[in-house]
Amino acid sequence: MLRTACIVAFYGFLRCGEFTVSKAAQFDPDINLCIEDVVFHTDLVVLKLKQSKTDPFRKGINIQLHKLGQLICPYKTLLEYIQVRKNFSPINQTDPLFITIDKKPLERQYFLTCIKKVLDLCGFNSSHYNGHSFRIGAATSAGKAKIEDHLIKTLGRWSSDSYIRYIRVTPASIKSAQNRLGRI
Repeated sequence: MLRTACIVAFYGFLRCGEFTVSKAAQFDPDINLCIEDVVFHTDLVVLKLKQSKTDPFRKGINIQLHKLGQLICPYKTLLEYIQVRKNFSPINQTDPLFITIDKKPLERQYFLTCIKKVLDLCGFNSSHYNGHSFRIGAATSAGKAKIEDHLIKTLGRWSSDSYIRYIRVTPASIKSAQNRLGRI
């Protein structure tokens, strides 16, 4: 579950609140992400967010997660997760998409605590990470991959140019840019 949530959050540029709940008891299938909100097609899976910060009229937003044919693939990971969920216990379409081992909806604090434990185990300073880290990481990775600005804005569903502040620029990137300027 944790692996899938991380991969989906990254490739979907998701806000933590779009795939977690504040408290398990507050899960509402009319608002929160459910099994029914995941629709598989041949080459992509569509994740339907019923509400989002940039969707003030609550029309819903479709997030496309494509088959990538790479080691980390959001389509394949989500497909495998759904299969595990079906084997774990019977599922209803209005069940939460992400659940804990005790079958409760994934709470934001539980998710962040688990992520921080994994980061600590891997030797990273977990205090540098929070609920927005997947959006920041996705935007930064997109910038590093030289994805055009308008596509980054579209992928992250930003309605303004505020996405620019999510992109982290390393000193090496600045040096490289300055080197390129020096060659003109």
